[in-house]
Amino acid sequence: MRFIEKKYVYQSSLILSILIGITSFIYLYSLNWTLIAESFTENQGALGIVLIISGRIGILSGMVLYIFYEWFKQEEQYLSDIPFLFGIFFLFLAFGKALDLFNDFMYFKLDNTLRLLIFKARYIILILDLFPMIFLSIDMLLFSLSLKDRFERLTNEKIRSKIKRRLLVLIITIELMAGIMVQSIELLSILYPIVAIPSLITIVWLFNFAWRNKRLSQVNTHILMIGFGLCLISQIIRPLLQFVVGESPKYVIIAESIDLIIFTIIFIGFYKKSNYSTL
Repeated sequence: MRFIEKKYVYQSSLILSILIGITSFIYLYSLNWTLIAESFTENQGALGIVLIISGRIGILSGMVLYIFYEWFKQEEQYLSDIPFLFGIFFLFLAFGKALDLFNDFMYFKLDNTLRLLIFKARYIILILDLFPMIFLSIDMLLFSLSLKDRFERLTNEKIRSKIKRRLLVLIITIELMAGIMVQSIELLSILYPIVAIPSLITIVWLFNFAWRNKRLSQVNTHILMIGFGLCLISQIIRPLLQFVVGESPKYVIIAESIDLIIFTIIFIGFYKKSNYSTL
């Protein structure tokens, strides 16, 4: 009975959170619909941007539904479960793309204060999006250290959990404070890759370590390592792509198409299980 009650609480909380998020975006778009429509008619290639980003949001939403469906099929649900963490990852990614679409059409329609607010909101979504994978990375990092003689105390799971919580709080606090304190779009644009790239390097290491040591058999760690590795490369070369193509609808469509392929690979990595025995 207790497990049934817990599942109901998780389901209700998740549905309510998603509905609040969707309602917030509907309100944001409806409040600025006239300006969005103006921007749409003024910019060539706007339809392509809408189609590619809307397509990504739709595909990501389908991934989220499937992943959470798999999670709730389990006899018991824990917030540290792989399906829950991947579900949250894809969920915030979908919300992030919805905000990206809004920003693409409203960038030159807003004053500097509102534009900075939108960028800060996107930065916060980035942190929340990376949080589940960073959670897994810290857990795996502490486990790898526990295998070394000089870190023998980390073999104690309670000690590892305590250190993991402290590290997570420290990392999130530093990232959030940095985003709050920055008061220009230019500096925030620099901070974005400073946070994203090291996080992605850590995530690639996580799945490489898990693959080599036959951990996390619920997912295909080899495919995930490749997927997040491609994501890392995409983030690094994006400024070069922007320089070559220019700040234009063509650049957005190319970048979004590349990311769509990459995150489809990441989803396949979640969907396919590793072929080694469960650990």
